[in-house]
Amino acid sequence: MELVTLKRFEKGFVIAGWFGVISGLCLLLLLNITLLTNIYITTKNLFLLIYLTAPLSVLALFSKKSRSLGLWGLSIEIFIIIFTVIFFGLGWIVTPFP
Repeated sequence: MELVTLKRFEKGFVIAGWFGVISGLCLLLLLNITLLTNIYITTKNLFLLIYLTAPLSVLALFSKKSRSLGLWGLSIEIFIIIFTVIFFGLGWIVTPFP
């Protein structure tokens, strides 16, 4: 009975997985534009995409067809979070008190 209800929503899981991956790639694009141009454009867009990528990617993990998309979305987001923490830490080491 439970498998039947999951199969009914399988297309929704795949769509959620694709949106998670696409929003993660847009997040990488915003991060690269910010680093290359020194214009801080990721104030609200960054947090919106982070909060959009995580639930959609976790939702995509529930279906077998969309599991790889969910893992891609989560790995992109985890990479961005680790990169931001390391980037901030190295910046703090170079100039601790601006």
